[in-house]
Amino acid sequence: MKKIILLFFVLFCLIKNYGQTSFTKQLDSIHQLVKNQAIEKVAVKNIYSFLGKNRYPKQSKTILTLIFEKFKASNANDLALANASYALSNYYFFNAKTDSCFYYIKKAETYIEKADAPLLKSSILMTKGGVLKREGKVVIANNEFLAALKILKNLDTLKLAATENKKRKGKLLILYNSLAIFNKENNDFDAAINYYNKAFNITEEMKAPRYGAIILSNEGDLYIQKKQYKKALAVLEKSKKLRLSIDKNSISATDLNLALVHTALKNYDKALHLFNTIIPYFKKHNTNHYMESLIARGKLYLAIKEYKKSIADCKTGYQLSLQQKNLKYQNLSSKYLYKAYKNIKKYKNAFYYLEKHKKYQDSIFNKNNIKQITQMQMRYQFDSENERKEIQKQAEKKAYKRVIYSLLLGLFAFFISSVLSYRLYHIRQKNNVILKGKNKQIAKALKDNKILLKETHHRVKNSLQMISSLLYLQSENITDEKAASSVKDGQIRVKSMALIHQKLYQNNHLTGVEVSDYIHDLATDIFQSHHVTDEEINLDIAVEKMILDIDTITPIGIIINELIVNALKHAFDKKGKKATISIKLFKEKEALILQVNDNGSGFKPKEKKEKSFGMKLIKSLSRKLKATLSITHKNGTEITLHIKRFKIM
Repeated sequence: MKKIILLFFVLFCLIKNYGQTSFTKQLDSIHQLVKNQAIEKVAVKNIYSFLGKNRYPKQSKTILTLIFEKFKASNANDLALANASYALSNYYFFNAKTDSCFYYIKKAETYIEKADAPLLKSSILMTKGGVLKREGKVVIANNEFLAALKILKNLDTLKLAATENKKRKGKLLILYNSLAIFNKENNDFDAAINYYNKAFNITEEMKAPRYGAIILSNEGDLYIQKKQYKKALAVLEKSKKLRLSIDKNSISATDLNLALVHTALKNYDKALHLFNTIIPYFKKHNTNHYMESLIARGKLYLAIKEYKKSIADCKTGYQLSLQQKNLKYQNLSSKYLYKAYKNIKKYKNAFYYLEKHKKYQDSIFNKNNIKQITQMQMRYQFDSENERKEIQKQAEKKAYKRVIYSLLLGLFAFFISSVLSYRLYHIRQKNNVILKGKNKQIAKALKDNKILLKETHHRVKNSLQMISSLLYLQSENITDEKAASSVKDGQIRVKSMALIHQKLYQNNHLTGVEVSDYIHDLATDIFQSHHVTDEEINLDIAVEKMILDIDTITPIGIIINELIVNALKHAFDKKGKKATISIKLFKEKEALILQVNDNGSGFKPKEKKEKSFGMKLIKSLSRKLKATLSITHKNGTEITLHIKRFKIM
């Protein structure tokens, strides 16, 4: 007994005196302890906890394998073997080795099958869901997460010991975070924020600032995805402050997200400094963050036109994403490699990565995946609601019986009235259930239609973008300048239509587009396609905030495209003053006013090729919009359309 107490004390000292000895020496001491002592005398739970808190360093494999083998050799019970297998699966999960992780998850599931250990069962399901999510199997992953949530919610907390209830809260924290990330990646941002709030509340209950910092970092990532960069910066700085309160020298995913925000805000120097700080650290300690950081820095290099550096980072990130079977980062890295190779005119390589990018993008946005996820989430909500109703119904029946039995002898008349009342109540309940069922069917049909419409816009956008890319590559190989220019003009027109469908499936308004964002993105894309910078030509956009339906925005987008391309080609043949293109769109009384002007050399209507395809297209689309077209040429050229046929959503 004294020896056992002494062993516990030694292990406690090893974990507590972290600042007094190096981390490597602590691991060596634990290894020697496990190696030299009988497994029954080793505090394995403390070892699991210690290695988990330090995110399973590479030396953990030897220790955990030795524990598993000793348990097996000593004919330990299934629960001990399940815990040992689960610990090994976590090691392989944190070190991005999914095949080995699955192997030990299967072992843990076999050992735990008949055991009464709901907390461990939920943990195994959560790790399994995390691995499946990394491999892009989002439907199955979501199923595992929901199964784990059901186990934890069904636990009777009044019967749990304080330590077990603390573990339950910790697992709920991790699970809410996982479900938030899952919903975020499926663009259900409201559900994601709800889960993040639940997770952060648990961190405050548990007084766990380290995990609070992680949750805030992930929430910041959500705002990055929504392109709300100022909100993201505020949340991430709060996360960083929490983390620094624990460790002044810490490096974490928060730093990666801050680098992403600064990249988006075009604070390239700050972003590059952060990337150069965190990448060497993640290379040693976190393969997944190392991959993400490399690909993100590759994107930054692409923005500042350092294409060779972008290719080097993205190639390494692409190989890591293949090793980890991570569809998301296979998709992003192939996209950036396509753009980098295209800019240095290596079209064979560009087309190779373009095909890869389209393949991965189609897998991520697979219609069947989205439909099955929605169905499972609805099934979980439906089952939960039915369970609640059943419990409520049983409670009502018991209360009713007590009343009947207590009044049976002396209150026969009251009994009859009670029976009649119950009958009426039962009929109302039945009618309510039928009504609720019909409402759910209607809601499901509406949601399915929304998903189908979103997928349709996504497919149309992909097809148009592929056509645009093929036209661009074709134009680069045409020697006749006039023919090449015509093909390139066609490519830009197709791209302007693809951008509309991209906006439609990325936003909640599936039949309308927010005009301001669309025109900004369209104009920026045209400038990039013609290799024009802000320093060469100033772009001044003043567009009123409104959402126009697709039948209105499509011809307006094509007209703006034609006018900007025409200005870039013909307006600025003289040097001297600062070149400017201005775009205005606003509602005036019962009309929409579109004005596009430049301060270039201008043109006389008789000298303009009125029969050119561009002008024919503009006039044709103007007639469709019931618009009057006017052209003036004082101090440049100003084209004005008074649009009478339009629809604001």
